[in-house]
Order: sequence, then C-alpha cells, then structure tokens
Amino acid sequence: MKKIVFVLVCALFAAGVSAQKIGHIHSDSLLMIMPEYEAAQTQLEALSVEYEKALAEKEAELQTKYNDYVENGQNAPEAIRQNKEAELQQLQQGLQQFAVTIQNDLDKEQAKLLQPVYDKAKEAIQAVAKANGYTYILDASTGVLLFNEGEDIMPLVKTHLGL
Repeated sequence: MKKIVFVLVCALFAAGVSAQKIGHIHSDSLLMIMPEYEAAQTQLEALSVEYEKALAEKEAELQTKYNDYVENGQNAPEAIRQNKEAELQQLQQGLQQFAVTIQNDLDKEQAKLLQPVYDKAKEAIQAVAKANGYTYILDASTGVLLFNEGEDIMPLVKTHLGL
C-alpha cells in the first residue's frame, strides 16, 4: 500500500501537477540522532539483559535436570522415568513460553518507549514543512508520505466510481 501511494504521488507530479513544493527526509537517520531515541534504546538494552539472565537461569535449570535424567533416570523404574520425562517436557514448554513472553514484553516496551520519540520527530517534520511552505514531505528511507497539505481527491474519485 505504501508503494502504491508513493507511485501515485510520483505519477501526479510527473503529470504536471507539481506546482507544489516537495521535500524529503530520511526519518531513520533523524531518529538515530535524537537523544530520546538513544535513551530509549539504552533502556531497552538494559531490560533485554535482565530477560536474558532470567532465561539463562531457566535454561540452566532445564539442563541440570536433563543431565540428571541422562545419568540416573534412564535406569530408573518405569513410573519414575516417565515422571522425569514429563517434568522435562513441562520445563521445556515453560522455557519456550517464557521466551515468547519475554519477546512480547520487549516489543510492548519498545513501542511504549519509542512512540513519544516518533511523535516528536513527526511533529518536527510537520512544523518545518508548514514553516517552509512544503506541500509534501516524503520519507526517503521508506517511500511513505509524511506530510500532506494538498487537496484530497477522494470525493472526486468516489464520484467518478459512482460511490
């Protein structure tokens, strides 16, 4: 969808509609130089280290129990062996579930920490665009339209299609 919007914007300008001022920016580069972005990344890295430590502890626990099973459990009576196998499977599933939970938590925290940074960058882009008379600002790193003060042709297109 983003590519379609970008192609349509380019086509309109190529067709002679370009009496408007167009600008572009690499938003990724902008974010990288914002102190708030670096601070958010530092917080995320610290949280990631904590999660990695907890995950490593759980992996060590599983490995210890598995080693015990290999050394002692295979020669144990059937009921004890089955119990140890079930325990190992449960620990493995718990470890996998914990890893998924960690990833979800990191994703949520990343969104929470970075959204204000994204908003600040967007507001700055819009303010500069308005102050300098730009009608369109394209994100050169993604091809996304970031600012549009042009005329919306949606009603005309709807009428043309009979909608």
